Amino acid sequence: MSKPARQLALFFIAAILFMASIPHAQGQQIEAEIAIGPGSSAAVRGKFLTTPAIRDRKAFSIETSSGDRPGNTRPITDLELFDVSGQKLQFRKLIDGEYLAQGDIAAWSYVIDLTPLKNRNAAAHSSWIEGERGVLMAADLLPISARAGTLKFHVPNGWKVYDRDTASLPDIRKAVVAIGAGWTQTDAIGVPVRLLINGKWHFTSSEAAEMVQEIHRSHRNLFQHDVGPSDLIISNFPTATSHGNWEAETRGNVVTIISSDMAFRTQSLQRLHEQLRHELFHLWIPNGVNLTGNYDWFYEGFALYQSLKLAVGLNRIRFEDFLDTLSRAHTIDSAGSQRISLIQASTARFSGANTQVYARGMLVGFLCDLALIERSKGKKSVEDILRAIFVKHRKPAQPADGNTAVIAELKLNLELVPVVEKYVTGAEKMDWATELAAAGIEDGDAGPITTLRVKQKLSGRQKTTLDKLGYNNWRRSSRNSK
Repeated sequence: MSKPARQLALFFIAAILFMASIPHAQGQQIEAEIAIGPGSSAAVRGKFLTTPAIRDRKAFSIETSSGDRPGNTRPITDLELFDVSGQKLQFRKLIDGEYLAQGDIAAWSYVIDLTPLKNRNAAAHSSWIEGERGVLMAADLLPISARAGTLKFHVPNGWKVYDRDTASLPDIRKAVVAIGAGWTQTDAIGVPVRLLINGKWHFTSSEAAEMVQEIHRSHRNLFQHDVGPSDLIISNFPTATSHGNWEAETRGNVVTIISSDMAFRTQSLQRLHEQLRHELFHLWIPNGVNLTGNYDWFYEGFALYQSLKLAVGLNRIRFEDFLDTLSRAHTIDSAGSQRISLIQASTARFSGANTQVYARGMLVGFLCDLALIERSKGKKSVEDILRAIFVKHRKPAQPADGNTAVIAELKLNLELVPVVEKYVTGAEKMDWATELAAAGIEDGDAGPITTLRVKQKLSGRQKTTLDKLGYNNWRRSSRNSK
């Protein structure tokens, strides 16, 4: 056997041994401490608490990269592994972040560089420290096998740790914590959300809290259930970024928005409301349900559509803006040369299908809304679908496949079966002229650019549908303000 072939064979043998030890390492309970050191480094140490006696735990993995977000990689240094007696274990590195020890691992320590990553959008999805502020996300700080346990933080003098309760976490990898100096803490009145804001903005913390209150109550009324205490972290990008850029993630019960401000105050307020409508929705779906798998087309696409509809309902945008957003989504979706189903697009979301998931997912939400309103003469809407899915699968319900559960719920309504078969499980080009006409809406541009508008003459049925979509909201608002 040649030397390269022998090395390759040894690598595969090591990989097989590594994989063989993984089942014993999944879902481990831990105790861990994270100490922020000089510069942007974090020293992490901890131990496994699994009983009975530790056995067959030779594999050790750390999330050093995120394949779905290019540029999201960071080095791990000074790794040490220990056995149950505290003796250091010899180990070998298989690939970045994966190690195989010669004995069973009981404890560990290492150092992670938390300098902001080159990909600026990674700041909403991974840990970072810049100056005297930072956001720590346990998922990329702790061993992959860690699940439940305790987590303690040690920070420099003058810094604070804004953690809800890390004394006993049922899913420790979902912990997200703001640290540092200069954070403003505000509680939204009447809803269980704490705001942590850092940086200079055209809006005040009280204005942001009022938005959270309004939007959180709207979502709570929709789902008819509350969610537990949550944190909202808002920070500027850790690196210089031009106006208008932002990235967000809702992980567990923490919403993280990393953003640059807009040029003008009115734009800043409008965009913050848009961000909050979408991200707070995720506290209920998908984070509040026990659905698994890649059903991103639903929880992202329908979140976009519901956020848009809520904006009309709260008089944040005009109905013309509502139609304009749907027009742009349809133009984007129609321009795609290679069509795949939304099921497939969700699986390949971070490999080039992200726009399709958002654009067509939102359009499917709209078509479902139109069909439900039309068939029920205004008595049902997409809100009923969202509520039913949340109630049926609200944690701690038994886990279920997301695609299977959502499609089954949609197909309970016969009028939604064609929508599902054409655009969710199928990959047909969206042909919605009939559905639009039934709602009193038409495409005013015969070219490749979609331009939706309300028809000049409307039937009583069309007026009912438009009213349920929010067409008359501005008129009601104007009358009530007189």
